Amino acid sequence: MKAPKFPLYPLTLFFVLGMTLLFQLNQKWLWVAVSIFLILGLFKKYRPFIYLIFLPLGGLYQQQYYQIPADHYRNLLGAENTLCVAITEVLKSNDFQHRFYGKIVRVDQKKSLGKVLIVLDKKKSNNQPIRGDLLITKSQPKELRSRKNPGDFDYKDYLNKIKIYDQIKVRNNDFIIVKKNKSSFLDQPYLWNDKLEKKLDKSGLATVSKNTIKTLLLGKRDALDQELKNAYAKAGVIHVLAISGLHIGIIMLFLGVVLKPIKSIPGGHWIYVPSILTLLLGFAFFTGGSPSVIRAVTMFSGLVIAKYSLRASNTFHLLVVSFFLLVVIYPPFLYQVGFQMSYLAVLGIIKLHPLFQKLWQPKNFILKKNLEITTVCLAAQITVAPLSIYYFNQFPGLFLLSNWIILPFFGFFLMGSIGLLLLICADHEIPVFSLAYDKVVAGLNESIFWIASQESFLFQNLSISTTVLLFIYILIILLYLLINHKKIKYLIAILSMLFFLQLYVINVAWSASQINKIWLLYQYENTVIGHHLGKSLTLYSSKKISQDEVFISNFKSEFSIDSVKIKAFKNTYVSDDFQLLILDKNVEYKIPGFFPTYLLITDDPKVNLDRVLDYLRPQKVICDGSNKPWNVTRWQKSCEKRNIPFINLNQQGAFPINL
Repeated sequence: MKAPKFPLYPLTLFFVLGMTLLFQLNQKWLWVAVSIFLILGLFKKYRPFIYLIFLPLGGLYQQQYYQIPADHYRNLLGAENTLCVAITEVLKSNDFQHRFYGKIVRVDQKKSLGKVLIVLDKKKSNNQPIRGDLLITKSQPKELRSRKNPGDFDYKDYLNKIKIYDQIKVRNNDFIIVKKNKSSFLDQPYLWNDKLEKKLDKSGLATVSKNTIKTLLLGKRDALDQELKNAYAKAGVIHVLAISGLHIGIIMLFLGVVLKPIKSIPGGHWIYVPSILTLLLGFAFFTGGSPSVIRAVTMFSGLVIAKYSLRASNTFHLLVVSFFLLVVIYPPFLYQVGFQMSYLAVLGIIKLHPLFQKLWQPKNFILKKNLEITTVCLAAQITVAPLSIYYFNQFPGLFLLSNWIILPFFGFFLMGSIGLLLLICADHEIPVFSLAYDKVVAGLNESIFWIASQESFLFQNLSISTTVLLFIYILIILLYLLINHKKIKYLIAILSMLFFLQLYVINVAWSASQINKIWLLYQYENTVIGHHLGKSLTLYSSKKISQDEVFISNFKSEFSIDSVKIKAFKNTYVSDDFQLLILDKNVEYKIPGFFPTYLLITDDPKVNLDRVLDYLRPQKVICDGSNKPWNVTRWQKSCEKRNIPFINLNQQGAFPINL
């Protein structure tokens, strides 16, 4: 066996595989694997096996990162504690709550570690903390809840990935805010960002223009209204609204041109690249130093070194280096959609764009530039599209049209936005410039709304499994190798993968056709029962619902449902081995000869549950989202006394029953 030509590639691959696949294994077995690969590496014949050591090392590193330390607040909590929580980030509020990330710095008088989600009731709180404030409260952390229904975004899993395991709910009388007197060096980007936002708010720009600059340059992801963001997503250009690789790449190219005269001075070549890197880091500081910006700047720092140090052949190597460094420094990046899509897009541009360029090279300048935009978009979209469908269940068919409209001018638009913001910060706003900017933003948004309105070109409710996603990316890699090297072994590999993919799809389709389940779904203040049969879903709801409900769309995407029917709600549901009775406000449970296997309690019935349970003796009792929490607690105790399993949909989410 030969050692790989570029050791960094297998090292990174095995380390990441270890982080994602092996971190849940027992540490003892991981150390055994490390020892085995080390011993094999001592023999010349097996020396290449030494690279496999990075599989268990990746698992061990991930375990170490997510290990809860002794001074974590979870290890210090008692029956009732006074907590001191430092607000680290202000999140977007919803209609009912303000939300924050915080870290618990003290439990009573003991120093502690650990991040939490803080939820502040809007209606019952007049005082709202800001970043850097200390919040003193006796409210205790409670474990986060999992997703409610199939296909829903699992917020608990997302927060667990960034080491947040609990939330603290506070109201007006539950906390005291202690303002921070001094700001540290790490606070400076956020303070600067806030000052820029306040200056911008006082400018003469239209509201939508202000919000556009906040999104593009200040990292305020929630500044634009949801309708506009949805339109950009449907048009396939949502990437232009977040500070990402596109923005950093444009700024990198701009700095490369502007600073080029430095190279003409003696020793200028040694100043040129560090100057670009320094200014990119300055932009990260300028925008508030959010993780996504730091990630993009780190990624493009490698590309700067490759492009402007005249060693462009090392572009891919440096991309892998930046990827490896970011994953080691901050493992949660590995699970973030933006991180995955950024690297895949750049990888597609580096590897696939040159192949497309070889197909045709027109001499006409305008045609050449349009072709270049097209091939860059196609290259990025080929590598990103499978992941986009996997996460968002849709594909914008008009993404090329959107990018043709935006990308030729986006570089000028971005640099103009930076220039305008600098003028506003220096109190030298030029009204004509601001008016022109408002017109450009309005025209751009109108174009995007028109493209997004072409619903027939937006493919929605698409769904692919993790296995199919891996199949697709392996096929893309094999196809690239076949085109690049033209070897028969790659063609054989592609045909084999297509054969196995077909077998897998057939097996999944057959398994789906065998599904026959009752789903007791969670809905706040509503009762919803679903019958999932093959690729169809029949819903029974106590309140009026439409097929456009989010939880229905999520369910359809999760299980590739073809048809959904909504029927009249009933109080009993019966099949061969399944009998369900709905116990509601009517409190009708004495049905002659009917003793249900499942009892679903809804709408806070005024009933003595002990008497009902003694009469019906159900196998399970379920409470849905239409009941008050104090009633649920009382009913749970009644079930525990009789050893009857009790399911609370508000805590456990949707409950499936196989028929």
